[in-house]
Amino acid sequence: MEGKTDNEVKYDFGASADSSNVENTSYIGVNGNEREDVPATMAASDHDEENGVAREPPTEATPEPYEKKGKELNVVNEQAKSQKESVVFEINSHGEDGAPRLPLEALERQNTTLEENKAGGEQSCSEDLSSEECMCEDRDTASQRCSLLQGKLAEFFHKKAIDDSQVDVVIQVSKELQEYEKYITILTDLKQQLTTNTETSQKQAEELRLISLEKLDKVENEWQSLVALKQEVAVTVLSLHLGKQAAQTKVETALETDKLLQHELIRLRLKNIKLRANIHRLEGELCAREKDAGDPLLLHFDLLQAERLELKKHTEKQNEESLKTQLKISSSLELLSNIKEKLFWSQMEAQAKREQLAMLEATVARGTDFLTRTRHARNSLRRDNLRLREHHGLLGNRVLLLDFEETVDASDYMEDQLRDLKCRQAEIVFSCGRWKKELRQPN
Repeated sequence: MEGKTDNEVKYDFGASADSSNVENTSYIGVNGNEREDVPATMAASDHDEENGVAREPPTEATPEPYEKKGKELNVVNEQAKSQKESVVFEINSHGEDGAPRLPLEALERQNTTLEENKAGGEQSCSEDLSSEECMCEDRDTASQRCSLLQGKLAEFFHKKAIDDSQVDVVIQVSKELQEYEKYITILTDLKQQLTTNTETSQKQAEELRLISLEKLDKVENEWQSLVALKQEVAVTVLSLHLGKQAAQTKVETALETDKLLQHELIRLRLKNIKLRANIHRLEGELCAREKDAGDPLLLHFDLLQAERLELKKHTEKQNEESLKTQLKISSSLELLSNIKEKLFWSQMEAQAKREQLAMLEATVARGTDFLTRTRHARNSLRRDNLRLREHHGLLGNRVLLLDFEETVDASDYMEDQLRDLKCRQAEIVFSCGRWKKELRQPN
């Protein structure tokens, strides 16, 4: 590794969400504090080799598709074990100037290990024990940090596996889409063939129907002629023994029974033909099922095709319903807009009518006031007229004047009649006296 000594092994761990190898490193110090942006380098110590302790980090179960990367990690760990130097953790805690700095404890431990290597056994047993305890503690902390880092590696590899699986899924989906398009083209071709076949079959069925109608008419005519001939012959034969009327009735009953039997025979023949057609169809279906039983893919394809047709019908129904609802919505919206427009104009007309009504009410109020005033004036004039009529007597009363004139005329007329009657009475008396005289004179 470039930029590092032989007794230092660097572990750089990157976690990327999208397989683009974007590094997101986490760095760990000797004293147990986790920091960001600090690379951790590890090396195996001489003390571990002397005691025969093989310091292996605790392994965790990694996914099977990433055994190769796990092997590379083990190789790096073995290289770290084979080193014959003391454990050194380089902590790059970048400050404002960006220069790496080491804690005092790590420098003191490094100095003590170098002095022990140079002295070669001059220190006492107590110092060896203390240094051994310190190295054991360092080893424990390093193993813990290594386990954490391996866990992060497992997470990274798991995320990468998920990304690879997503890529595989996309490829599989593209293949399935291509197959789907191919099957769609096949189905369109089959539909076209089906439409052409149905058209030709309909034409053939129409032609055969016309031919069958012609043959039925011909057979019916021949049958009627045969029945007439049979009736004539039977009547002529039986009339010799039974008489013409009895022979005719007997022949008619026989022909009726024959006709009924003929209709029953026709019905049974048609039923037999239908049963034969059903048997033939069922035999064909059984043969097809026996042929297709050895190929489960065809059965699965038929099932999928049937499901697809049902789904297509369902979608067509839903589309038709949606179109109907859209048309209803559009028509209802148009109707609503028309209603709103009519409502607006009716409101405007109602407002105008209200204004006209207010004007009419004002004029009516003025008219009623004027009418009340005129009525009061009329009543006052009537009272004045009555008072004046009372003062004037007949002069002011036309009816009384007319009545008086009529009574005067009637009295004049009666006086004239009375004079006339008196004159006539006088004449009668005079004539009576003369007659009396004439009657007395002959005596």
